[in-house]
Order: sequence, then structure tokens, then C-alpha cells
Amino acid sequence: MDIEMANEVGGRGEQLSSLALRCAERLSVSFRDFYRELIVPRLYEGRPIPDVRGIPVNGTVDGMLQAANIWVKAMNSLMNRSDLRRATLLPWRQTLAPRALIRTHRVWCPVCLHDLASHGKTVCEPLVWRVADVVVCPHHRLRLEAQCPYCGRGRQPSFGAFTRVGCCRRCGKWLGRLIPDDSAPISEQETFLSRSVEDALSLSNVKDGVELICSDVAVRALRDVFYCGSSAQMGRALGILPSQVVHFAAGTFPAPLQLFVRASYATGATMEQIFVTNKFEVEASVGRKPQFEVLRAVPRQRQLGADLVMRLNNALAEGGTQSVGAVAAGLNITATTVWRRERELASRLAQMHAEFVANETQAQKEEYRAKVRTYITACAARGITPGRRQVDTECGGVGRFSTDWKRLIIKDAMRQVSLLP
Repeated sequence: MDIEMANEVGGRGEQLSSLALRCAERLSVSFRDFYRELIVPRLYEGRPIPDVRGIPVNGTVDGMLQAANIWVKAMNSLMNRSDLRRATLLPWRQTLAPRALIRTHRVWCPVCLHDLASHGKTVCEPLVWRVADVVVCPHHRLRLEAQCPYCGRGRQPSFGAFTRVGCCRRCGKWLGRLIPDDSAPISEQETFLSRSVEDALSLSNVKDGVELICSDVAVRALRDVFYCGSSAQMGRALGILPSQVVHFAAGTFPAPLQLFVRASYATGATMEQIFVTNKFEVEASVGRKPQFEVLRAVPRQRQLGADLVMRLNNALAEGGTQSVGAVAAGLNITATTVWRRERELASRLAQMHAEFVANETQAQKEEYRAKVRTYITACAARGITPGRRQVDTECGGVGRFSTDWKRLIIKDAMRQVSLLP
């Protein structure tokens, strides 16, 4: 298949799931048919193909585990290539800890998508958006979005039956747009982290491949050069438990991405120096002493619970403008799950939302009544008696009465205007 990866070089190389979606678009078929007819036979090459061939819904195809490996082989076979490992995090398998490295749902920068489309470039979703620690776009200083602004669906999967690159997985609307820079404040460390991850991914996003240094070697080099060989000193400086630093340096298990980014921020070492050369310029080191939060692993279910409580409290603070269903959609879970896990908060929100809807409905009725009264009075001054459907259309309706209250308001307004002298 004659299709090239978007952003072939640099830290914003295309992720494999985005490339697969573009292949389906190039063939003018739905992704469901593309997956079933072209990908599945290659995924199960030499093995029986199961009857149930569901589309994968998480982001592991862009990660560094077995799912990514078999998808790379399938896509290489389909496209007659041999370098699609760089569209995933597989090159970092011996360097970074896989736990919580990649997010299983989509995020995006709407301005980046808009710029790609408006400048005639290939619309794609960069691999850097898959890294869980990346929460901001350093180019536009905006927080990455995870929730569709039109339908409210959040935690969207990589694939769907009829999905397209840059579009919502639920309503299908284009997600690129220009938005004002009025989002939550972005810290220097968040911006630095995003740029550092892009710099790191630029090392593996090359056709010929770069030999990355193993995790334990990189940790020992940073410890010995900048922290006098002391794991305790390094752990305190980077907000990581010293006992963990000992295991990282011994090669018991690979170090997380956060360790290397924090070390780069504190010492000024570049990603290339850390992961490729180990040639540090100690004299030119930055020597920052930032206060990092202690890095501790959080299970996904506990993190989901914390996100749910935060969303419910935010919805309550906003006066009940969101329903329990809207909060559930924002986290891509069912409303039943919300009620089961946080019944008290969900009950308070449901009551507050009901009051909000009642007040909004009353306000809409009063606004509609004022418009109807003004329009009928203007018509009466010209000697015109409009029909009910015409009144509704002129006052913002569609000329059809799905509820009785509009009909009653118009009837009452006509009667009152007719009684005027």
C-alpha cells in the first residue's frame, strides 16, 4: 500500500493507530471492514482466526507490549515496510517502564488538528499524545483535550467501526478548531515535560534506528555524574523513593519516564545525552532544585475513582449544569457505574441538575413568552393576525408543536393583545 507516515521525522511522528485509520480512509472503506479483511488475517497468521473479531478499543497497539508487536508486524506486511516500530513505543522497551506509560484513550490538541487541516498537511495524531504524562501541547500552550466539545464523550478509544482521524469516536464531528487561550494555567514543568518527551521520541523516530541505552545504564550514569553516586540523594532530588532508585540502577526493573524527565529538568541534561551518548556537560548543567511530588504508582481503578469524584464535585460546584449521565459520558463509563461507586455524590448531583433544568425551562418559557408578546403586538399594530406556526417560527421555533406550553403561550398572548385598546 502506497501511503507514507505523516511527520516522518521529529518528535511528533504519527502513531500506529492513526496510520491504520488513514489506510482505511485511503481504501475508502470503514475501519471495521479494513480491520476484519486486511488486519485480522495478518494478526492471526498461521493460527486459527476466531469467530468473534472485535475491534480493539484501547491504545495498546501504540505501546510497547505484545499487542503493539503483532500490530507492527501486520501493518509492515500490509504496507510492505519494515520500520513501523517507530510509530509505537517498542524501541523503548528496554529503556522505560511500561506501567502507566501509555494512556489507553485518546487526547488531542484542537489547534494542532486545525493547523494541519488548514495548511493542507496530512491530518494525523502524533505518538506523543499517547504518552500518559503528556498533558499539554507545548506549541500552543493548551491542555490536551479528552472530551468531545459537541457530544461530551470522553476517554475515547483508538478505533471504532466508522472512525476517522481527528474526529470524535461517538458523534463523528471534526475535533480541530481554534480556541481562545483561556484554559487552566500551565506550569513550566508541564511544558518542559511535553517538549522533553517530543525530544525523546525524535530519537527513536528515525528510519535507520538509533541504539538506545538500557534503563539501568542511564540511571547509573545520571546518579554517578550529578548525584555523587548516591541513590538516596538522587531520589530526594527527583521526588522518587531512594529504594526504587537502587532497583532502577541495579536493573531489577526499568525506570519510569518521569525519572528521566525530572533529571533532565533538574540537571539540564538533554534526552540525547541521557538515552544515546551519556556524555554530560557537568560544567554547563542547570543545577535547578525544584520540589517534585513523590512519584508513587496508582492503580488504574483507583485513578478512575479519583477522577470520578473530581468530576462529580466539579459538576456540583458548577450548579448542576451537568447530569450524572454527562459525567459518565465524559469518563466513557456507564451512569450505572457512577451510581454504584459514588451514590451519595450522584444523588446530590441528580437533584441539583433537576432543579437546574426546572429553572432553565422556566427561564426559556419566560423568554419565549416575551418574544411572542412582542411579535404579536408588532403584527397587531400593522393590522396582521399571524398564525400560530408563523409566530412560533418567528420566535425561534420550528413551526411544529411538540409540547403544549408553546401553544398555550401563543393563545394567551393573542388574547391579551386583542384586549388592548
